[in-house]
Amino acid sequence: MTDGRATNASTVPRSSDFTLTKWYMDVVDEQLNAYVGYWVALKWRHVRLQGDHHLLRTAEDGVRTHGGLSNVPPPIREGEARVRWHPRHGSGLWSAAADPITATLFDADRGAIRWECLMPKARARMDLPQLSIEGWGYVERIELTVPVWDLPFERLLWGRAHTAGHSLVWIQSAGVAAHSLAWYDGNPVTDLVVCEDRIQTSACRVDIEQAIPLRRGPLHATIFHRLPAVTKLLPRPAFLAHEHKWVARGLLHGPAAPEPATLIHEEVTW
Repeated sequence: MTDGRATNASTVPRSSDFTLTKWYMDVVDEQLNAYVGYWVALKWRHVRLQGDHHLLRTAEDGVRTHGGLSNVPPPIREGEARVRWHPRHGSGLWSAAADPITATLFDADRGAIRWECLMPKARARMDLPQLSIEGWGYVERIELTVPVWDLPFERLLWGRAHTAGHSLVWIQSAGVAAHSLAWYDGNPVTDLVVCEDRIQTSACRVDIEQAIPLRRGPLHATIFHRLPAVTKLLPRPAFLAHEHKWVARGLLHGPAAPEPATLIHEEVTW
């Protein structure tokens, strides 16, 4: 396991009465058909909420989303090697192709953000009524005890790029918690530069050749627009973040010959 710790903290403090646990999983095939899934559980004061959200992009139908409050169980970890998920009308399996990465992205009196990249790279398959998508995938789990309306970020850039032989994961943030973190084949790398058309580090460069929008807009108008009950329970700043997410095709340049890459990456601003 590679420890990409961004602070000296080893655990997430439990003093906050706010806890949010979020799973994120994706898979992209060579035609840029893509599936993105979220499972979320929230505890705050007397509030207990659980839900799931799904995004499907196909060349024929474009982008479709669905989700909401539900009793869908979280993904199941089968040791270090596999993650299974059985959301409504779907079944997914992610098999690890790289070691996990962990980092504490923020740690203060008001709470902490613990990031577990369980599978920086995985062989993945998601079976849905519309189609089955098989390709390179990714799995992470985040636990926040800092309230989502008090996050320490002004801007967050995240992404993953996969080729047959390599993987690149990056997180770059501005604000109180400012980071510039990247891992190439699971190893920390430096000098991360994130641009509209490329991702560059000291070890490799990914040129983005075709980027297709998956979602764009403030969270209250995208993920939460069908959940008025949730937006009434939490402070309004929790939903004002603006997200722009893409699936993309690119070319990874490393020590060896360039390799075709598939990417999912995003920019979130507050």
